[in-house]
Amino acid sequence: MAVLEVHLLNNGYFTLPKSLLVYGKYFGETYQAALKPLLVVTEEEKILVDTGLSSLPERHRRFHKISQSPEQSLEAQLKMHGVKPDEIDIVINTHLHFDHCGNNALFKNAKFYVQAREIRYAYASDRFMQNAYIREFFDKELDYRLLKGKYKITDGVLILPTPGHSPGHQSVVVSVENTKYVYCGDAATLAECVERRNIPGVIYRADQALDSIDRLRAIRNAVYVYSHDNQQLSLPRRA
Repeated sequence: MAVLEVHLLNNGYFTLPKSLLVYGKYFGETYQAALKPLLVVTEEEKILVDTGLSSLPERHRRFHKISQSPEQSLEAQLKMHGVKPDEIDIVINTHLHFDHCGNNALFKNAKFYVQAREIRYAYASDRFMQNAYIREFFDKELDYRLLKGKYKITDGVLILPTPGHSPGHQSVVVSVENTKYVYCGDAATLAECVERRNIPGVIYRADQALDSIDRLRAIRNAVYVYSHDNQQLSLPRRA
């Protein structure tokens, strides 16, 4: 089943300290982080990578402000491409931090692909990571398919383990003709992570985070999609 279409969605923005995006830099700076789920249409399936955000519990609003127009809601973004939430067949969560699974509940007919290590950790995370996981976003009666490593979803859509930012983080490689769109997730939050080998500011294990960046950098004919870079709001040109 060949990939027919790939669309980068604009789900708005949320504020956070920029130092959380790149390790050891930008202390004291606030950043408008982009929310950018990826829609992939194959000959038989509609696949969504990450589900962004729509709202936050009160306890998180002190730290993060969502900026989202009606046109930037995930439902509206999908509608622009002729897709309804109940038509999504597969959701791939790169990980289960709140800004990557905030709209999971919309997709009642989908199969959800998550690394087993990630969902286990999401339910019993260390204290320093607890605020990154909002249980009500992922603890739903959804059809989770738990993975243990690399996994081929279909022709042209490959899940690649990229731990470090979180224990079970995964990135997604979408192949279209001779180009590989590499949806980094938070393995590479901003372009400089890949370009300069800068690991994310929020990390579970720094050694794994750097190994994962090197794994992404080694992909030939790659066009990288950075999860929160607000200078990249459309798919880059193919390599």
